[in-house]
Amino acid sequence: MYCSKCGKQLPEGVTVCNDCEPVVVTQVHPQPEKESFFKAPGKGSKSYAALFTALLVFPATICTAIDIAFDKYDYWFGYVVGALIVTWVIAVLPVLRITPPAVTAMICFGSIICYTYYIMSKTEWFDWLPEFMLPMFILTAAFIALDVALIGGKKIKGLHVISLLSLECALYLVSWEVIVDNMKYGTIDLGWSLILSCGFISVIAVLEAFSYVGRINKK
Repeated sequence: MYCSKCGKQLPEGVTVCNDCEPVVVTQVHPQPEKESFFKAPGKGSKSYAALFTALLVFPATICTAIDIAFDKYDYWFGYVVGALIVTWVIAVLPVLRITPPAVTAMICFGSIICYTYYIMSKTEWFDWLPEFMLPMFILTAAFIALDVALIGGKKIKGLHVISLLSLECALYLVSWEVIVDNMKYGTIDLGWSLILSCGFISVIAVLEAFSYVGRINKK
C-alpha cells in the first residue's frame, strides 16, 4: 500500500497515512520494468573479453607488421586479421550474453559469411567453397553449441571458460590448415597453426594452474 499524496509505503490493511492524515491511502501497483534488448555484461564476462582481446592482439599486430614490412604488393594480413576477428566474435560474444541467444548465433554466422565473402573477393577462387567452408561451418556450429551448453548453462565457470575457448581456437586453427593443405596439396603439413596452437595450449596450462592454486587456497 502506498499513500496517494506522499508516496510513502505502508503496511497492508492501513487506510490512513499518519504523515498526511486524513488523506486516504490508495493501492498502487508499480509498473514492471521493460526488458531491454541489450543486456549489460557481468564483471566476469568483461574480464574474460578483455583478456581474450589482448590475446588476439599479438598475432594480429605481428602478422600485419611482417606483411607490411616484407610484402609491398599483395598483402595477406587481411586473412589473418579477419580470421582473428571471427574468432573473437565466436569466442567472446556468446560469453558476454549482451543479446538474445538467437541474435548472438546470427551475428556469429554472419561474421563467418562476411569473412568468406572477403576471401572470395580477394582470391576469386570459388571451387574451394564446398571443400573448405562446409567443414568449417560444421566445426563452428559445433563450437557454438558447445559454448552455449557449457558456458551458457553455467556448467563451467571462471578461468575454465577461457581454457575451453582457447582450446577451441587451437583446434579451429589446426583444422583450418589441415583442410587447406589437404585441398591444395593432397597432404597435411602442419606449420603456422601448430605454432599458434602451442601458444593457446600454454595459456590453458597457465590458467588451469591458477585455477588449481585458487582451489587449494580456499580449502
